[in-house]
Amino acid sequence: MVKYKKYVVSSDEENIRIDRWLRRKFYNIPQSFVQKKLRKGFIKLNDKKIKANKLIKKNDLIKIYQFDESSYAPKKIKTINKANEKDIKKFEKSKIYENNDFIIINKWAGISTQGGTKVTLSIDQIINSISEKYNLVHRLDKQTSGVLIISKNYSTTRFFGKLFKDRKISKTYIALCKGKIKERKKTIELDLNKQKYYKKNSIVANKDKKISLTNYEVLEYKSGISSVVFLPLSGRMHQIRVVAKYLNSPILGDSKYNNARENNKSELMLHSSAINFLYKNKKQFFVAEIPEKMKNNFKKYGLKIPKNKFIEQYN
Repeated sequence: MVKYKKYVVSSDEENIRIDRWLRRKFYNIPQSFVQKKLRKGFIKLNDKKIKANKLIKKNDLIKIYQFDESSYAPKKIKTINKANEKDIKKFEKSKIYENNDFIIINKWAGISTQGGTKVTLSIDQIINSISEKYNLVHRLDKQTSGVLIISKNYSTTRFFGKLFKDRKISKTYIALCKGKIKERKKTIELDLNKQKYYKKNSIVANKDKKISLTNYEVLEYKSGISSVVFLPLSGRMHQIRVVAKYLNSPILGDSKYNNARENNKSELMLHSSAINFLYKNKKQFFVAEIPEKMKNNFKKYGLKIPKNKFIEQYN
């Protein structure tokens, strides 16, 4: 057992609580263990006893006394199947914007955001093949295309996490839906768990309320198809797809919530078109080009393809 182990806080780690830093750094240590060590002074910050909620800063010195590997086993780096060069190139081409802290991509339809038992390739797998520091900060369904944010460091991951939690990120979706929606413009509040088709298809459905709030506006109706703008004010799983079903106008290509066979021959006609948020006190607005297959369906039904300047008015 060494006398103490020391760590210097990096810029990526600052402004988080000392107890959260410890639990992030070491494998399977309980909060009670951390509290006890801090209380007895076995873990110090800049040679001072501190409480669990103390925020750490860049270049702070953390000393852990009576350090031993059995108690402080390091977090295991997750092992992933590396994405190949072709997949990484496709990801690079999908970039809309990039700076030192985050990347905005136009996710293509057909790729999962995260991995799973039946997932052979995901955006998460691709970005972790590029850098272990990259993280997803939100998700899109596999068949949904459009704007996706990827953080490049831990502090930015936390920044976006708070934005989403506080509902300070606005998203705009474009969809092609079957049938004519009765009201051109409305706000829909739904308890998703009261929608039988949601409960049947959702692996996360339970007895608790799952309230969703969504604004929508019908842009045009032709040939039995509506082009619709959806503005989700909450972030529930399959939210827009369930709302479309609730309006008796399910999204074309939706194999879960649209039972009409003739409408399931194409990809899901749902696109995350734009996103905006404040970053360093400046408004950030990004638009993802509508994919060609979706544009072809607009043309097929004689509908106007929304332009970027038109989409901007909703943000």
